[in-house]
Amino acid sequence: MLRTDFTDAEAWQRLAEKHCTLPNWSEPCTVERMVWWCKRLDVNYPKITNTTHQEFIELNKDWPLRAWVGILLEERNGQAGKDNGTDRSSS
Repeated sequence: MLRTDFTDAEAWQRLAEKHCTLPNWSEPCTVERMVWWCKRLDVNYPKITNTTHQEFIELNKDWPLRAWVGILLEERNGQAGKDNGTDRSSS
């Protein structure tokens, strides 16, 4: 079962209103969909995180695509780790 309890969920929804419709909470991450979203939002995820899509999937098996797209939206808008006072760069 995929997680739905993310602190930044409301912030992701607000960011998405400017750019896209977020995927459903029930949609899992797949490499193909992650690549599609990176192109759609013009974000180079592997470059900004120094990880691959597959590595993310393996480390976060319970994350829905919606949450991952939310992270992309934060990066795109320069807000990564700022909406809830956390700094993801050190995790």
